[in-house]
Formats: sequence, C-alpha cells, structure tokens
Amino acid sequence: MQITVTVRGEPDVLPYTRKFQFQSPEDEVFTASCNRIKKMLEMQQKININEALLLFSAFVVSSIREGKDGGRIGEEAASILSPGQVMIGVPEMLRGLDFEVVMEDKKKAFAVSVSRPIPVQDSALGPAM
Repeated sequence: MQITVTVRGEPDVLPYTRKFQFQSPEDEVFTASCNRIKKMLEMQQKININEALLLFSAFVVSSIREGKDGGRIGEEAASILSPGQVMIGVPEMLRGLDFEVVMEDKKKAFAVSVSRPIPVQDSALGPAM
C-alpha cells in the first residue's frame, strides 16, 4: 500500500508531499511506529509533524478498510489530535492534508482531504481556526 500526503501549511509556504509505503496491514515497522506514537500521547508527550502525519495516515488507512467514505474520514480525522498533543508550530504546518491511498492490489485508489486536521490557536492573530 502506498500513501501520498500533500501537506498544506502556512499560506506563504509551498505545499509538500510525503510518502508512506508498507507491504501489508500487519507491516511491523508501520504498526510499531504508530504504537510508539500512541504511547507517547498516553504519557502526555507532544509529538512532532512527522509523527502526526503517520498517525493521520494510519487513521485514513484503517477508515478506508472499514468502508468509510472520504468525506466522513476527513471529518473524523480532524478530531484525532488536539493542539496540546503536538509541538509548537505543528498545527500551523498542517492546515490541510490531501491523501491519495493506493491499495495493495493497485486496482483501487482513494482520495481523502482533511481541512484543519489540528485546530490552530492564534491567540494574538485572531480566533482559532
């Protein structure tokens, strides 16, 4: 399976793309990485942008496997992390995510967009987005 994520951050920064690839739903490295990040969150540690992207990717893949549609996945993904769970600057760098997921058989591809995956707290710049 291949997951391509296009990350849209601050308006004055160009979007960039990140790719995740794993062989099966039981891929040990992918699963172990996600479990380590979840453990960090349980211990009240803040995660960085790469760890947040991996969690969002895992969520999107599991939701696709459950048969959810792209709109519903996008809405639900926007509630899995809060600003207090990530390092400073991560919400601003992740203002929008566009996922393209190609399944193992390469016959199916899914597109999912997530607007404001982590609410931005702009205390001096206006209300949270």
